[in-house]
This record gives sequence, C-alpha cells and structure tokens, in this order.
Amino acid sequence: MARLVTATDSAIIRLLQRDARMSYAELSRATGIPESTVRRRMDRLQQRGVIEFAMLADPARLGYDVRAMIGMRVELRRLEEIASKLRAMDEVIFAAFLTGNFDIMVQVVVRSQDALVEFLTKRLGPIEGVRSSETFVMPYVIKPATAWVLPDAEQPIAEDAVADELNLDEEIATATRSRGRPGQVAAR
Repeated sequence: MARLVTATDSAIIRLLQRDARMSYAELSRATGIPESTVRRRMDRLQQRGVIEFAMLADPARLGYDVRAMIGMRVELRRLEEIASKLRAMDEVIFAAFLTGNFDIMVQVVVRSQDALVEFLTKRLGPIEGVRSSETFVMPYVIKPATAWVLPDAEQPIAEDAVADELNLDEEIATATRSRGRPGQVAAR
C-alpha cells in the first residue's frame, strides 16, 4: 500500500486530534513549517480521505441516556440489504461487518430503556434476514473512539524521513517562490 502521509503530516494530524480547532497559524507555529504549507498539506490529506472534519455531540448531554451495542447474526446473502437499512436508522451511530460470533455489530443511542425496546422490536426485529441479536447496554464508556490519537512513530524509516524532508523542502521552496519576494532564492 502506498504511503499516504509523511512524518510532518502525522504531526499535523496529532495536533488536530488534540485540538481540532487549531488554526493554520497555530499549526504552523507548532510544527515550524509555513502556514501555506500547513494549509496545502491539510487540503491534500482531506482530498485523499486521510482526515475529515466533523462536529461531535455528546448524546448523553442531549438526552440520549442509553447506549447499547447489538451483536447480530444475519443471513449473509442479505448483508448489503441489511447494511443499507442500518445506515438509514438515526439511532445507529456505528455498524460493522465482523468475523466471529456475530456477523454485524451495531452501536445505538436512544433516549430511554423503553426507546431501546421499541428500537429492538419495531425497527431491528422486522428486518428480513436478521436471524438473532444480542444486546449489551453500556452504562459507562471508559474510552470513546474519538479519544484515539495517532501514535508517535517509534523510529522512522530512514528512507521515509529523507523523502519527508525532500517533500517539505520542495513545499517550502514553492511557498517561498509564490510569495514573490524580490531577492529571495529558493533552495532545492
């Protein structure tokens, strides 16, 4: 698989994961690279699908007090049909095809225990191809998925580090040339 990010890209990603509201200027100061380079790198990461921006809300603070994981056993020939129905349900915040005891794992948020029973019996139960399900209520989330931060590389591969520096040098040179300051010479 082609490498999608450089060490500098990874540093930008880690900073944004810690504070998604950081400005380009703040990212520039933190990484030591020009603001225009930060902007270009972030645009490239978005275009490649490496990063995306979203606003996250805490369901519990909005009155959705019950979170549950639901393991489902399904007729595999109907997987796409079932997946399509799950994607359309507002209560479902995550769904994945699995290996193991369950075929699909779904995470839902609802306002109450009664709402969970209604979801299970009136929304999930009638779906053709669902053979069985097992529900696990989550009274306490220890670490949400949004808490994951890209780990620091233990030791960068020498070739990657050199390639990253060459890419950065080229981006800085391009940024310097595009500013049009007289008398500046861009190093290559």
